[in-house]
Amino acid sequence: MTKSAPNTIASKKALRTELESIREEGMAVNDEELAPGVHSIAAPIRSRSGEVVAAIDMTAHESMITVEELGVSLSPHLIAAAARVSARLGYRRADQRG
Repeated sequence: MTKSAPNTIASKKALRTELESIREEGMAVNDEELAPGVHSIAAPIRSRSGEVVAAIDMTAHESMITVEELGVSLSPHLIAAAARVSARLGYRRADQRG
């Protein structure tokens, strides 16, 4: 695994830990993992069967917003948008199924 930015995950163990955290939170946060000064958040788009088929994200340069602000202020909107798209694809959470 090659490090391309200040916070690139460069070990398999760290990647597994990060993926588990993403599964639990339902959202991914990128804090300068891909490029210096770039932050992003992403949420999954699910099909009728619940399979992740796409993702939606927001990306911004650190000069515009901090990673904390991106996560706290905008993640609810991102997650809601992902849920709306997933619903249009027929996905229903377990608590919504009849």
